Amino acid sequence: MQGYGGLSLKIGEMGEREFLSKISSFVDKPDGAILGFDDDASDIPLSKKNNLVINVDTFVCKTDWLPGMTPPQVGRKTAVMALSDLAAKGAKPLATMLSLCVPNDYDVEDASELVRGFAHYGLKEGIPYLGGDIGMCEDVVLTGVAIGTAHPERIVSRAGAREGDVVVVTGNFGLTSVAFEILIGGKKAGTDLHQDALAAAYRPKIHPDFVASLAEVGAVSASMDSSDGLGVTLHTIAKMSKCGITVDDFPVSQEVKAFCRANNLGTLRTVMQGGEEFLLVLTIPSDKYDVAQGIAEKKMVFLRKIGRVTAGDEVVWESDEGPIPIPFAGYDNFKEWE
Repeated sequence: MQGYGGLSLKIGEMGEREFLSKISSFVDKPDGAILGFDDDASDIPLSKKNNLVINVDTFVCKTDWLPGMTPPQVGRKTAVMALSDLAAKGAKPLATMLSLCVPNDYDVEDASELVRGFAHYGLKEGIPYLGGDIGMCEDVVLTGVAIGTAHPERIVSRAGAREGDVVVVTGNFGLTSVAFEILIGGKKAGTDLHQDALAAAYRPKIHPDFVASLAEVGAVSASMDSSDGLGVTLHTIAKMSKCGITVDDFPVSQEVKAFCRANNLGTLRTVMQGGEEFLLVLTIPSDKYDVAQGIAEKKMVFLRKIGRVTAGDEVVWESDEGPIPIPFAGYDNFKEWE
């Protein structure tokens, strides 16, 4: 069947990133805005000292609801998804909204618990839930909206990394990959790793004001959350900043490494293509790294230096066997796992 205009290519064949490129010409950028179409969140200038920063994210039951997740956890995760990109931009969250669509025979209490989980996460962080919209559809679909503000000079895009900057992350990677292997693949893990993996998948954590604190003192040049996978995140920062990135300290725990060995899984794929981790990936000017580490310690944020920004455009892991290209692959909303 041909689509409108005679095209027969299906959206699942094209994929998310290619589709976003196709529709990019439809998007306007307000005068004075800092963030472009490729930055997830968007901003609108309100004054010379204040920009509104907005993000929208959607949770779809068919593709996102993991086995064992409760309705409150689904609501909570939707709030995290919406707020994570605001946090990565250095914006101060002001409020959230939610659009909830469910089938007409969906359980009333479960629907209420979805909203409760969404609202309560924001309230615990001092971010009020304002309401939103409800509708009916064949699947359960939650669309979260996060609204915040930031000084335009302190909004952190993905395009500011410069050669010599330090690349850091706010946690070790691979736990959600382990969770998917446990929940979907039926694999076994030790008690501690099992609990940590499921916690990462069911109840991801973010640091709402960490990037904002770094931006206040010029201790961050580019920032992005890792919800599409660490590999995609590194490539996106490199592409938008017109630079390369070399990873020389692989951000993975010994427990995840052991799980990969025991289950014949590639560590590179497990760490780089997991996604849904919501850890921050930051580039920091080298002369500001100690300042950033001090802020992280005060805010109890784990900060791990994993590499450096380089000239050129290569994104590689400097392994013991030599440089290994990091693939530009991860989660795609239309193709799912690449």
